[in-house]
Amino acid sequence: MKASTPPSRAGATRVALGLLIAGTLALTACSGPAEGTGGTGDAPVKGGTLRVAGGSDIGGFDPIVTRSTGMFTHRALTRQLYLLPTSDDKAVAQKPIADLAKDLPEVSDDGTEYRLTLRDGAQWDTEPARGITAADAARGFKRLCNPVRPGGSLDNYIGVIKGMAEYCDAFAKVAPEAAAIKQFVEGNEISGVVADGQDLVITLDRPSNDFGYVLTQVAVAPMPVEALEYLPDSPEFRENYVASGPYRIASYVPDQKMTLERNPAWVAKSDPYRKAYVDGIEISMNNTDPGRVQRLIESGEADSYFDQSVPTADLQRLMAVKDPQLVQFEDGAINPFLMLNVKSPNNGGALAKLEVRQAINYAVNKAAVAQVGGGPGVKEPHHQLLSAAVDGFEPFNLYKTEGDEGDPAKAKELLAAAGYPDGIDLNFVYASGSRYDAYAQALEPDLRAAGIRLNLMPTPGANVDGQFVLNRDAIAKGSWDVTLKAISPKWIGNGARTMLMPGFYGVDCENSTTNPTCYSDPEINALMEKATAEQDAKKAAALWAEVDRALMEDAAAVPLISGKISLYHSARLRGGAINIGFNNIEPGLVWLEK
Repeated sequence: MKASTPPSRAGATRVALGLLIAGTLALTACSGPAEGTGGTGDAPVKGGTLRVAGGSDIGGFDPIVTRSTGMFTHRALTRQLYLLPTSDDKAVAQKPIADLAKDLPEVSDDGTEYRLTLRDGAQWDTEPARGITAADAARGFKRLCNPVRPGGSLDNYIGVIKGMAEYCDAFAKVAPEAAAIKQFVEGNEISGVVADGQDLVITLDRPSNDFGYVLTQVAVAPMPVEALEYLPDSPEFRENYVASGPYRIASYVPDQKMTLERNPAWVAKSDPYRKAYVDGIEISMNNTDPGRVQRLIESGEADSYFDQSVPTADLQRLMAVKDPQLVQFEDGAINPFLMLNVKSPNNGGALAKLEVRQAINYAVNKAAVAQVGGGPGVKEPHHQLLSAAVDGFEPFNLYKTEGDEGDPAKAKELLAAAGYPDGIDLNFVYASGSRYDAYAQALEPDLRAAGIRLNLMPTPGANVDGQFVLNRDAIAKGSWDVTLKAISPKWIGNGARTMLMPGFYGVDCENSTTNPTCYSDPEINALMEKATAEQDAKKAAALWAEVDRALMEDAAAVPLISGKISLYHSARLRGGAINIGFNNIEPGLVWLEK
């Protein structure tokens, strides 16, 4: 893991990162397309404070573990190497663009070397401001597999980037302390990630047909050395976060509010993407009732949702009048699905048994969940783990019930065959203050009718993962048996791997934050590896279709619904196109009509 010198540029060609995209994704608004990044009305204006309202804190703030709400926030705070832009034009939204990188990477003819150069002028919000270098970019990769809060999709890197597996194996032995982590990161190198001034060279063990998309993820955003003073994603990390984007954190009260202000170190000419029209951004996190958030937006006291969407009761009203401030879009997600804790000891380890998992798939009333989510035309029952947004999606339904309303008799039959004629009791944890409350209430009676009794455990969204879903002790003790989660592609087109591998690939699952229960099937693992290695796009898609079916045959999870997300914007908000990567407006592109 000693430092290496950059490989030569021989045999390299600059290629479009979006070359392999083949899928489509709908983006519509009731009154026509939402305003795009350039707007369709008045010219953009600067000033004002964007007010975003939500029901819970950011579950994972550190870029290496962040999800949708964190990604929204980091688009204001954090520069990336590359990104997927926000646009109403699907062709534009699907094509990665350079952010901190000057241009698309030069890729060697054999597809194993990616060379990029960082822009000049981009700075950290340090005192004094300091330029962002390729060493900072390398540090972003080097933090990924830290022993405290490792990244959620390490399969993007381990076994792909040269030397990453060896580096992570050594990192796993480091004490979970900030000083020890800093010493390791600064004292060791990944042989396939080499920084030289403003140049970064990434060498792969083998060609990867989606590595260009991996480079668009905020998880590999450059990080300053100051980030190593604190444990990853700790409260101290949040409080002392060093921004590189047009905004920085001005104040933060956990579970209550985060306020962003302009970052004086941001240099606009170094950032061709973000416009930073608004002066500041206020994110309230304590509005547990989505109905209240809707009223705040309609009255002009808030501008948009943070982590919620339009309640069903309001949605029907807004759709009926074709309200122009209502925006509906398909994000390609299965949201929610039921994640099953196959390691739970409860009921004699029932969830480890195929018949029990199949029983749950038969028992759920997907039609009721879809109705709560918005009803026909907005949400529909879903029957597999891939969506139409990705290559490899081939519709099938292995657990058919009439009207998708569930089959309690079939579920009871399977439970009895598994040794549970009197049914089972399951601890059901989920994020409160969101639509998941309504989904849980919709699921409970039909599962109870099938002999599957739920102990409902609503929990603040910021605590669900730390206290339960990602907590190894909680998993092993059976503190939770089932939870509501979402499966969504990191990118559309050839993004099937990003839907299936994170949650269901069982190799080295002990270190996974996306497959915390260590679901693992050797045959499915091997099939995933084959699909990942396949360079022919059509053959790869066919293999991912096989994986999808195999997972459902094993009842690895319980997909519930998919469809459109419905958001609402204030009358003054402009430039409100939706980014399908994090399902929200782009904070650096919106402006407020005066």
